[in-house]
Amino acid sequence: METVVYALPFRLFSVVLLVGWSVLIGRKALARDFWPRLSVRAVVGLSFLLFILIRLLYGQNREQNVDTSTWIATALTVGQADDPLYTLLNYSDGRPLAVVPLALAEWLGISVDYRVADIIGVLLWCLTLWIFWQLLKKYVAEEIALVLIWLPILLLSTVWNHDFASFNTEVMGNLWLIAGLFWILRFNTWSLPAALAIGFWLGCLPFVKFQTVPMGLVLGLFTAWKLYRARRFASLPVLVGGALLPVLLLTLYYVSQNDLESFWGDYFSNYFVYSYTTEYSTLSAWERFSPIHIVQFLFQSYQLVLYWVGIFGGILLGAWLVLRRRVFRTVDQNERFWVGAAWLLASFYATLQAGNNYTHYLLFLIFPSLYVLAVLSELSGFPENRKVFFFSFLLVLVQASVNGFFRKPLPIHPGEPLFQEVSAEIQRRSQPKDGLVVWGYVDRLYGYARRPMGYRASDTFWVYYPTSTQPFRMKEFLADMERNKPLLFVDAMTPRISMFADETFQFENFPAIKTYIDLQYQLVKTIEDVRIFARKKEERNKL
Repeated sequence: METVVYALPFRLFSVVLLVGWSVLIGRKALARDFWPRLSVRAVVGLSFLLFILIRLLYGQNREQNVDTSTWIATALTVGQADDPLYTLLNYSDGRPLAVVPLALAEWLGISVDYRVADIIGVLLWCLTLWIFWQLLKKYVAEEIALVLIWLPILLLSTVWNHDFASFNTEVMGNLWLIAGLFWILRFNTWSLPAALAIGFWLGCLPFVKFQTVPMGLVLGLFTAWKLYRARRFASLPVLVGGALLPVLLLTLYYVSQNDLESFWGDYFSNYFVYSYTTEYSTLSAWERFSPIHIVQFLFQSYQLVLYWVGIFGGILLGAWLVLRRRVFRTVDQNERFWVGAAWLLASFYATLQAGNNYTHYLLFLIFPSLYVLAVLSELSGFPENRKVFFFSFLLVLVQASVNGFFRKPLPIHPGEPLFQEVSAEIQRRSQPKDGLVVWGYVDRLYGYARRPMGYRASDTFWVYYPTSTQPFRMKEFLADMERNKPLLFVDAMTPRISMFADETFQFENFPAIKTYIDLQYQLVKTIEDVRIFARKKEERNKL
């Protein structure tokens, strides 16, 4: 099948199909009476089906992004856990709500592999885009809203930069943000329960992905402003209390588990160090937010260049049209513009603050940029906004056509035979519920072997990498090893299959860990330069 879909004739067919459908959508936007029997709602549904079909055809059951392996490992661990709640909270790298869809699938008996994870991700994208369309069509014509949701579908259907396209926490992060914005803008009943619920929803964002906090603050402040303007003063403290409630509830939970240190270390301290120090990136604050770095970040892949030029160029063109033709703007219109601008700036801040050019961070720019484009369209009015949409639409379509034509299959990792051999040996020496710990950065072994994590992280990078949090991580690692007593310990610290492999990171270089492994485990198999240790029989008999 892979040979067929990546063959030139099929790639040309997929490009022609997307271009043809794009032309239909464009005609719908420009001439509202075009093909009246085909409603905009039907076009939206068919666009989603086309999106799903293309991603299904090109989806591969191989690791596209190491983070996807992390979330698959979390999901299967939760699915096999005796205490799913504790496992979800502690074995999700501080992002429990982001991996709930995968964990739920595992809990329901669906084995999550890379293809299933991609399907779940595409369905979540469709849900997010549908909510976004419902939001936009209240302020712009539904045909224009259709164009705005079609632009990211074009990109996500054709991009083969796998760090950008594969399942990651940004998928749920965007869904949570868009659902929150929809709730804030579309519902005008500012009762105390509504304020509490909206505050609680936004307060959950750190547990979807800590990176969403700046955007959540913008939406929270916007909600507070709307309450203030509506003279709903009693709802303001309720909104704030609702936002603090998730942290309070989890604090009480961890206190009840006598493990508050883990809550602080796993959810907050580590992300503070990651985002606001130079321990994981040598870039200074100025370098992270400099215009040169922003341009390099946006245009690091030729598969994205014309998309960003089209979207941000359309924003600049729309702003120029609005300034050139000054029109009366209502208070609500001004509010939507300023919240859109603040949301976009907060999203840029969130993607740049850590100083790492991971392409999947750019997914947080998709919706605020489209929202600002929609607001400017609303302000410029019809037919002026046709110029904006023609400019953006044409460039994004060209980008999608280039991506579809030059689309390449995911290269097979040179260590794939070793991955398979090690995974087969893990399966041979263990049962489905036996814990596994991998020393190194080889998260895919959990998914390949279908074994749960014996340590709360799917890799030991945080343990061996020298940062200010290393003492805490090492203590946590040894505590998890003793609590879970995983059956197998695999030393995969080899550059053939592990990221960031280095001799200085060998577990023997950490005396406390070496002592524990020597006492509790014995070497049972060496496959090339990967060593598999099993818990000693006398130790197993104590369990």
